[in-house]
Amino acid sequence: MSAAWLNPAGGLRYHVRALLSGSDWQPFRSALARWLELFEPSAARVVLVGPSAGYTLPDAFLSRFSAITVLEPDPIARFLLGRRLHRLRIAPLHFERADRLISPLLDGGEGLAELLRADPALCPIFSNVLGQTRFLLEDPGFERFKLAFRECIAPLLVGRAWLSFHDRLSGQLAPNFVQPYTAQTRLDDRAVLRELYSSAAGSAVVELFDHQSDGFFPAHHPHAYFHWRIDSVSNHLIEGVMSSGR
Repeated sequence: MSAAWLNPAGGLRYHVRALLSGSDWQPFRSALARWLELFEPSAARVVLVGPSAGYTLPDAFLSRFSAITVLEPDPIARFLLGRRLHRLRIAPLHFERADRLISPLLDGGEGLAELLRADPALCPIFSNVLGQTRFLLEDPGFERFKLAFRECIAPLLVGRAWLSFHDRLSGQLAPNFVQPYTAQTRLDDRAVLRELYSSAAGSAVVELFDHQSDGFFPAHHPHAYFHWRIDSVSNHLIEGVMSSGR
């Protein structure tokens, strides 16, 4: 796996994109902020899993929490996010530098599962990370990771508040819908193309990259969908799912 600040799922390239994003990211940020307002965890302690510098997380959302643990191996991201969280006066604040998501599930060792077991009220927020793991792991490692997540992490989410937004599809083809688009359950591939790429019809099958983010969370939960225009040519369909734990 590449050094955290150089890896293909984020790192320096992603920070440069964020710096140069201009108005491209704003519609996604605004729609995500409206959806995040619906999240009502019973506790105010959260663990941010792979948030990078938190470019898409609004201050108002982060300020709701009294204690934040951040799992982020990228040193640039830690510096930028740490500076921002200190400005918001969020304490206690703890950063984990080591990989606590992928390596523990594949190779053993202390990771996210241990954090969740130690604090039954801790709320995990998977911040646009799970859809990027496809770029960090080759087969069969990626399938092993997904299986381990379902076996080790998913049971610890039952009865607990949690949230994830992650890449579903990406490519030059832009989706076409009013965001956030909400559905009572996870949309299957056919419904995604019909409802969210209606103007493109058959061309979407060829032009879109599947991040294989299915199977991390139960499909029966309500889901939300967002269009993130990354730059002048790249578009991501972001999928969101949350549970209040009640």
